[in-house]
Amino acid sequence: MTADGDTYQIEYERLWSVFRHAPLTLSVTVLNAVLVATVLAPADGARLSAGWAVAIVVISAVRWIGSRWFLRRRPQEASCRGWAAFSILGALTTGVLWGGGSIVLFPAAEWYQVFLSLVVGGMCAGALTVNAAHLPTAVAFILPAALPLAAGFLAQGPEWRVSALLVVIFAAALCAIGLSAHRMFGYRIRSQIALDRERDKLSTANIRLIEEAAQRRVAEATLFQVRKMEAIGHLTGGIAHDFNNLLQVIIGNTSQIQRLAGDNERVLDYARVAEQAAVRGADLIGSLLTFARRPSADAVPVDINALLEEFEPLLSRTLGSAIRFKMVLSADMPPCSTDPAQFQSAVLNLAINARDAMPGGGVLTVTTGVGRLEKADLTGNPDASPGRFVSVSVRDTGAGMTAAVMARVFEPFFTTKEVGKGSGLGLPQVYGFVRQAGGHIALTSTPNQGTEVTLWLPVLFIDDPVADV
Repeated sequence: MTADGDTYQIEYERLWSVFRHAPLTLSVTVLNAVLVATVLAPADGARLSAGWAVAIVVISAVRWIGSRWFLRRRPQEASCRGWAAFSILGALTTGVLWGGGSIVLFPAAEWYQVFLSLVVGGMCAGALTVNAAHLPTAVAFILPAALPLAAGFLAQGPEWRVSALLVVIFAAALCAIGLSAHRMFGYRIRSQIALDRERDKLSTANIRLIEEAAQRRVAEATLFQVRKMEAIGHLTGGIAHDFNNLLQVIIGNTSQIQRLAGDNERVLDYARVAEQAAVRGADLIGSLLTFARRPSADAVPVDINALLEEFEPLLSRTLGSAIRFKMVLSADMPPCSTDPAQFQSAVLNLAINARDAMPGGGVLTVTTGVGRLEKADLTGNPDASPGRFVSVSVRDTGAGMTAAVMARVFEPFFTTKEVGKGSGLGLPQVYGFVRQAGGHIALTSTPNQGTEVTLWLPVLFIDDPVADV
């Protein structure tokens, strides 16, 4: 809030204090007016006293209506000055009626003057008490009510000078006390505003700190996951590479055994079984090497839509009749550079996982599109750079995954399937293929609602009109 805003807030609080006490103030004013008119009616005339009292009642009613309006509708800064003028004018009019009545209407008899002095003095003290927050309102009543009374005392002769002086001193003292109260009220409100502002700053800083802490925890968790996957990848790649060399030796030797076995069918059978096992082991090692991003990829410019359309019959047969298969291909897809066989193998792996997640049937949807990934979208993926990507999403309506399972799905040999029904190398192979291609993989899943895996492959032609340069 600006300094001008603070001034408006303080002025509003002053007026709110005055108008909040208006019902009590105005009730006392009306009762005193009726009491004075009743007491002085025999000496002053009932009609004149009653007219004076009615004038005070009317002014008090107007002030009461205005105060209710103010309290119900908080005024804007532009109208706050008008309400201040309304408060001052109402107090001034009431003070003039009391002060003028003491000179014009009321008799000069001593006991009447003493009675009137007590009433007016009490009214001035009461006005200071309830209007001290807004000094102009208090003074607007005290001075017009008290000074005419002092002037009336002076006009009655020298013997009344002391009474007149006492009234003036009383009015001055009330104004001085009102000034002090006015300043203290402003200081308190200004301090409250400053305190509220600091509290808001602290609250904002605390919220920002909580958000930053949450972002840091996410970043640390992502970094931990990336480092873990890199460590697993290095370990897996090294072991798989060496083990693959051993398998090649075994395959070579089994081939030699088969060549030298001649007609010995028993030896040939043993050699064939050993060779088949070694070949299956080599295929398994190939999956591990893909996860470790060490395959011999033959990347060529490809049309993703064309690859999927070519692959659609195989996907349909793989899914079976219990699963409804849909393919939504975006038009005008830019080409990307990838290994067609590895891409189709990745999509097939995702389709098989989706099929296994929907044993009772469901819907599998493959969707293509083009989008842009920023640096924040690629957190934890040093293999990809911000830019335009071709997206391929595989979404199922199956069992979904919990957060704990999602944190481990890309780890080699991790699987939730029964023993013998999954090797735990499908998603790691997809992960390695995408990362090797300089792309990104995103996975979202909700238990009992399904899973969606999106492969992001970088657009080949970066000089495309809409692409970044």
